Amino acid sequence: MKKIRKRRLWKVLIGVLAFIILLTTVNFIPTWNLKTKDMNVLKGDYVNVYYEKEKDAAKDVYQLADSQAPKIKNELRLTEKQYVNIYIYDHQSTMQTKKYGYIIPLLGLDWYIGDNKSTNVILTSPANPGKVHDYDNNKYAVLHEMVHAYISTINPHISLWLTEGMALYLTNGDPFYKGYLNDNKIPSSSDIRTINPIRFSNMQGYLFAPTYIEYIDKEYGWDKVLELIKTEDYEKTFGKTEETIYSEWTNFIKNYYQ
Repeated sequence: MKKIRKRRLWKVLIGVLAFIILLTTVNFIPTWNLKTKDMNVLKGDYVNVYYEKEKDAAKDVYQLADSQAPKIKNELRLTEKQYVNIYIYDHQSTMQTKKYGYIIPLLGLDWYIGDNKSTNVILTSPANPGKVHDYDNNKYAVLHEMVHAYISTINPHISLWLTEGMALYLTNGDPFYKGYLNDNKIPSSSDIRTINPIRFSNMQGYLFAPTYIEYIDKEYGWDKVLELIKTEDYEKTFGKTEETIYSEWTNFIKNYYQ
């Protein structure tokens, strides 16, 4: 009798596991191919832009991305030519599924309009910017994602805090004002180590992360910023611990000049 029960239990567990594997596999099907049916392409000197029906918006993104790519590469001291492929989707939900699968649009992340997968950028078309953003937000977001794409060639496993800080600092980060501290808590040292993009957003990472890069740039110089981005080795880069740099940054924020 006990053997029969054990067999049944194992069958149930195996069945549940198989069902979970099946659901996970089905969820990620959209991520297997970034192209959608009948996509067109605009080929430039630095980027290739794939788009669906919103051609005019795609041209706007293409012209901005191809013209600004040399500047971004120069800031990151990249010398080798690296094409960035940009995929523009007419609907925000399509863009989101290309990164995380079918489940992600159900979470209601209206702010989530773009991302990257290595040197591939995925973006919601400016023609259909969603509920939170507008045409220009989506258009200029391509530069933010291009920074991520280029940084992935320097350090493919870089922390979320550092890569977002860099992308915001170099492109579309909003100005920070000391008064923001009245309503927003400075992220803790454990917060800034998160790998969860939702937690990052909820802790106001998009507000604070660029100031971290700003502090290092002003205090230690841009070469040190790039060294940290490449190695994430605080001891080697600064001769200080990560906690020490964090403490220095929080003092910088508390005495911010604006």
